[in-house]
Amino acid sequence: MRKLLILPGNCDSLGGALVSLSMLIAGVQKQQMCEQVCVLVQADSPMENYLQKSGQDDCIQRIHAPSQKEFFYRALQWVKQQPKDYPLLLDSCAYNYLLPSLVIKSLPLRFSGRTLYYFCHDLVASNHILGYLARKWIFFWLSPRAICNSYFTARYVQSLMPNIQGILYQSVNQDKFNDAPLSTPPKALQPILKSGWRIMLTPSRINSIFNGGNGDKNLRGLIPVLAYLKAMDYDYHGVIIGEDKSPNQVNSQNLLNLAEHFEVSDRFKILPPTLEIEDYYKCADVVVTLAPQEAFGRTVVEAIACGVPVIGSQTGGIGEILNHFAPEWTVDPTNLLAVAQAIIQVASDSNTPTLIEKGKHWVRSECNITNYARRMMDITGISTSTIKTTASV
Repeated sequence: MRKLLILPGNCDSLGGALVSLSMLIAGVQKQQMCEQVCVLVQADSPMENYLQKSGQDDCIQRIHAPSQKEFFYRALQWVKQQPKDYPLLLDSCAYNYLLPSLVIKSLPLRFSGRTLYYFCHDLVASNHILGYLARKWIFFWLSPRAICNSYFTARYVQSLMPNIQGILYQSVNQDKFNDAPLSTPPKALQPILKSGWRIMLTPSRINSIFNGGNGDKNLRGLIPVLAYLKAMDYDYHGVIIGEDKSPNQVNSQNLLNLAEHFEVSDRFKILPPTLEIEDYYKCADVVVTLAPQEAFGRTVVEAIACGVPVIGSQTGGIGEILNHFAPEWTVDPTNLLAVAQAIIQVASDSNTPTLIEKGKHWVRSECNITNYARRMMDITGISTSTIKTTASV
């Protein structure tokens, strides 16, 4: 029996790529196809712990290694020992610390006789010339069959990986992300709710507020939005929830300093990441995500599944998703006054519930766990079903 081998590029972060991988395993489990998928994980890593807590041990292969770089090397050695007809899916493996290993391994992988796939959860980009040239070298020699999480991503990476096999919008766990009433709000939000504030939620990795590159989350833009809302006498409390890996959490401190500068520090909070993010969505009045070049925008589909409107960037994967059911919720991420006005509009517009229902229907159809797993297994040749994928970008 053939297996799909999946090698993730990062086992340390609780981000969208990990959630997507977990949802793939969940879909495979529903189809009773666990024996045909093997996910390599670094032993004792946050990824292994997350998948274990999700009851997904039956699809993982533990690799002991002291670091992510060494894990990747040892994982490739393990893959080398597996039958050649087992395809290998490199799952978002273009991190800088992996590039030296990929440069060395690209030619052996290309001529190993094993079919190679690459899942693009991001834009596989670099703002540095050496990083760009390394990626050009690696993907030229690997020549993988690419799978992308949006048409925006596909168009962006096509110069590096022209052989695009399909577009897979990331799936959403409807058992967790839904509009069922929440009995008890998260403790961190209770003081805000008791004060009568409306919550403007932004789940996001917290990167530099002066990033400006392809991975820029544009979190700095949220602060002036709160200032505009305050000036117009609307009481919104901004909440960012996510991981900050900067030294001494300097990125978070810069945001807090910016909030103080705009005199909105009393209506702005940063919270650590949580595995119960759905509870935070259910307490939000609006989700705001202004990343200009986000590859997909998992935040959008999770919020919509929970019945929460989303004001999001009109560009990138965020705009692509919103344009399927609520194009009027898209905004220019640099026009922060317009963002504030859109937040006010969505709260008062009688058409908002209709758009949310339309969005929920789209999420149920396009972000379905079972269909997502079937499509992945079809694309990689592990199985064939009646569900078709499209590679046209």
